[in-house]
Amino acid sequence: MAVASPPGTPRKPSTKSAAAATPRPRRGYAGRSADQLAAERHERLLEAAIELFATRGYHHTPIEALCAQARVTTRHFYEAFGSREALLMAAFDLVIAHTQQVVLQTLDDHREAPPEVAIEAAIRAFVRAYTDDPRYARIACLEVVGVSEAVAVRRSAVIHEFVRLVELYAEDLAARGLLLRRDFHLAGVAVAGASNELLSEWLRAPQPPDLDVVTDEILLLFRAAIMGVGPGVASSAE
Repeated sequence: MAVASPPGTPRKPSTKSAAAATPRPRRGYAGRSADQLAAERHERLLEAAIELFATRGYHHTPIEALCAQARVTTRHFYEAFGSREALLMAAFDLVIAHTQQVVLQTLDDHREAPPEVAIEAAIRAFVRAYTDDPRYARIACLEVVGVSEAVAVRRSAVIHEFVRLVELYAEDLAARGLLLRRDFHLAGVAVAGASNELLSEWLRAPQPPDLDVVTDEILLLFRAAIMGVGPGVASSAE
């Protein structure tokens, strides 16, 4: 027979309720923590995206194919990225981060070099960063086009990051007396847009032009737009 507690005696919390309210720690596997496993799945999905989006095309790569390539379940896919579009943007961001790092390091390495030397080195580094692994160029130049408004906004933001890099470099040259001061924004837009289209042509053409020729054309456009073939060029830059 159960003995009733005296009135006013606080009730002990149910052990079952307390256990249910406590979140279970995420379990690991094979000596790796759950967070490590999640990071590994994230990395494999990015690698799968770069491979399949570049070879099959974004629109022809279903989530199931990505999961098979990355050796993950669809549940793990959605935990990592939420959508195929989110994975595309993550792959795009990875390519852009790599390219920006290469270009900025090249400019830093050539800080004391003559502008013509530094510009040529940076442009050649930019092209190599995209094309040493042609999958990178394909994702950055082709696969992010025409996907959605969100991807278009991100692509535009990335293009303008490169525009700003061109602007900052030109403004630095002007501050050092090597160019006359002016607004370099539209010139930067022209260089960034033309560079993207030339690399797209290299990717799509049935008989692609030699990559050195493409690089030389980008360099020529940069010199014309920024160094100048008309008003706004300081005589010391000639």
